[in-house]
Amino acid sequence: MSYVALAVGIVVVLVFISLAGRLIGLSVIVIWSAATAYFLMPPQYSFRISDASDWAAMALFGTVGLVFAKIVPRVRRPVRNQTEVPERATTGLIDLEAVLVDLMSSSDLGGRLRQREIEVVSCLPCIRCSYVDAVRILSHLFDIVLRDPKLRRVSFHVCRRPGVNLLFVTALRAWPLPLQQTIAIGLGDENCETADFPWPPDVHATWFDNGHARVYQIAVREASPGAQTACATSFTLTS
Repeated sequence: MSYVALAVGIVVVLVFISLAGRLIGLSVIVIWSAATAYFLMPPQYSFRISDASDWAAMALFGTVGLVFAKIVPRVRRPVRNQTEVPERATTGLIDLEAVLVDLMSSSDLGGRLRQREIEVVSCLPCIRCSYVDAVRILSHLFDIVLRDPKLRRVSFHVCRRPGVNLLFVTALRAWPLPLQQTIAIGLGDENCETADFPWPPDVHATWFDNGHARVYQIAVREASPGAQTACATSFTLTS
C-alpha cells in the first residue's frame, strides 16, 4: 500500500511543480513522505521506518521528486483581462519645450551647447505625438546640427495644418542675419532634400540651405483618420 501511495505521490509532485513551482513541489515531497511513513509504513503512527525496502522506496521517491523539481519547467498561465502593451508609446499632446529641457539637463547635450556657446531659441507648443518620438526627433536633430563647426544658433518654430504639426528647426551659421536680404525660411518639399534620419513612422522631414543656415522642416502626422503628411510651403524673410 505504501508503494502505491508513493507512486501516486510522484504524480502529485509533478503536477504541483508544473503549476506552482519548485518550492511548492519540494514541500509536497516532504509532506507526502512524512504522511506515507506515519500512516502506511510499519510501525504505523510513527515516523520511524523499520523495513529496509520501505527505506529504499522512500529514497527513490525523494530522488525522483528532486529530479522532477530540477528539470520540469513551470507552466505559465496567461493572465486574463490584461491589457496588451503597445509597441509604441501612447500618442498624446507632448510639450516639446519640456522635452527639450529634459534633453538639455539629462544628457550631455546641454554641456556641448554651453561649451561651444551656441544659443538655443525656442518657444515650442504641444504637438500630438509620443514622448519617445519627441525625444528621438530632437536628439537626431541636435546630433546632426552640432556637426557643423560654424554653428552659432539653433531656433525652433512650429505651425500646424489639419492633421499635421510642422516643426521648423533653423541651424544658423551667422547671427545676426545680414540686412536688406531676402532669406528663405521655408520651402516646399520639391525644392528640398529628404532628411534620411531614423525618424518614427509618422514623421517626414526635409531640409534646405538658405546660405546662412540649414533649415529642417519636420512634419509630424497626427494619429487621426484621413490625416495626410503635408509639405511646407515656401516662406521668405526680408531682413
